[in-house]
Amino acid sequence: MTVKMSGLFAMRVVLSTLAAGLLALSAVAARAQVSEATAEELMRLSGQWAQLDSTAKQMREGLVQGLEEGMGKAGTPPDAEFLQRVQRAADVAFSADRLRSVARRTLAENMRGGYVPELLAWYRTPQGQRITQAEVDDSASPNTDIKARTQAGMALVQAASPARQQMLARIVEVTRAPRIYADFVINMGVVLPLTLARFDPRARQVTETGLRDALEAQRPQLTQAFEIIALAGFALVYQGLADEPLAAYTNFMATSAGEHYNDLSDKALEAAILGAIAAMKP
Repeated sequence: MTVKMSGLFAMRVVLSTLAAGLLALSAVAARAQVSEATAEELMRLSGQWAQLDSTAKQMREGLVQGLEEGMGKAGTPPDAEFLQRVQRAADVAFSADRLRSVARRTLAENMRGGYVPELLAWYRTPQGQRITQAEVDDSASPNTDIKARTQAGMALVQAASPARQQMLARIVEVTRAPRIYADFVINMGVVLPLTLARFDPRARQVTETGLRDALEAQRPQLTQAFEIIALAGFALVYQGLADEPLAAYTNFMATSAGEHYNDLSDKALEAAILGAIAAMKP
């Protein structure tokens, strides 16, 4: 989902080799980039364009509520003025236009152009359109409670045929959803507290390293939990679809093009949300 750059190269003996290699890599990267118009077309066909509208609304409405509930359970309920400042900042930062702009730019800068025809062809098929519509409809659903959704989804899994259960499990596998979800939660768990510290000078000071280390220690538990959450979520999202489009979707996601776009669209979503959080100002 995310690509982390390695450290600085310091050995002078390999500078000339590195320079040549970097020039070659730059040429490949330049060929791999696509226009923002192409990126937007893919976003619209895949449903991400519409989903980001729902995401923006959910973040504007849910961020403060989540803070209030979480801090209350921790025994440190926030004061009303703090919540109002956060709400005002969230209303500005989490606009659909901002999220779409960041996601579109991320796709355009990282998309491998050679995959575009295959991606466009899939998302224009009847199966691809049905998958997209199911995902868009689910993203707009008012039911965002993870516990309730997981319970409802697992009930669907348990009632499904063995073939359907295997298909849903395969979707979890090919989309690598548990790892992607864990990455996002960890990254958001680092960015959000650092951002919120701007809104409360009295808040306990935290460091990015400390936050990340603490969250990374929980990665195995997070990944295990997301195995169930993802399985239940897919069962809910695709409950109205027959096995045929799901099988076609699974096969597509297992291709190089499907894998690339799945990882990249998740990276674009994460960049949009984390960018909006970081942009929040008191």
